[in-house]
Amino acid sequence: MKKSAILLLPALFLLFSCQPKQEPAKTGAVPASENKQQTLVVEGEEPVPASGLKDVKPPSNEAKNVSTLVRRGEELIKAKNFEEAIDYLNRAMELDPQNARILFYRGMSYFNLKDYDKALADFNRSLTINPADTDVLLNSGLVRYFKNDLKGALQDYSNAIQKSKRFSKAYYNRGLVRGLLKDYKGAVDDFTQAIIFDPNYSEAYYNRGMANFYIKDTMNACFDWIQANRMGSKNAQKAIDAYCEKWNR
Repeated sequence: MKKSAILLLPALFLLFSCQPKQEPAKTGAVPASENKQQTLVVEGEEPVPASGLKDVKPPSNEAKNVSTLVRRGEELIKAKNFEEAIDYLNRAMELDPQNARILFYRGMSYFNLKDYDKALADFNRSLTINPADTDVLLNSGLVRYFKNDLKGALQDYSNAIQKSKRFSKAYYNRGLVRGLLKDYKGAVDDFTQAIIFDPNYSEAYYNRGMANFYIKDTMNACFDWIQANRMGSKNAQKAIDAYCEKWNR
């Protein structure tokens, strides 16, 4: 979600929510470098959306104010008015400075403004308060991906997987990063896990095909591309036309 975090051929996807097309998994899209463009391709992924903030029960007046400010911040994020969202979230933080979810939302706003340093700072603070939040880990990995810190992104995705074994987006994003690090066998394994937990994940089929192609397993690469094409992948047909005449009958 594009960058996608994640493996590509013509374009590059990462989350691992609110980004445009062509970036890592859910985690949008950023121009890929010359080298990255030669690797693997992700389609239509965006960072993973956050879960809602729960009000304290029974809520105090301050808690009500925090909840109202955060809810308005969420609405502005959905409307892609990120700067105004940050203003509301800053006001919420003044009332509740140890609220991990506010930090997450503000980090996502900075992420969408491509202010990656501030986004990462907020995600790190959020994880200090709540280390088990896999949404934050996925998007922290996505930020590191865009900062070209691939080893850091790999660690964040691995931590997210450790805390949530069935996290298909984290497997997908880690597979993309492994592909960029030329660990194509590891990428195949991660895309396989993503497909196990989300059988309709066409981007995972396409990029597993790319990884298989790089380890010279053309037969399985073609089977993956054929399946991705059936599921609507925009790039699979080009790979099939170039390499899969033998199996595409």
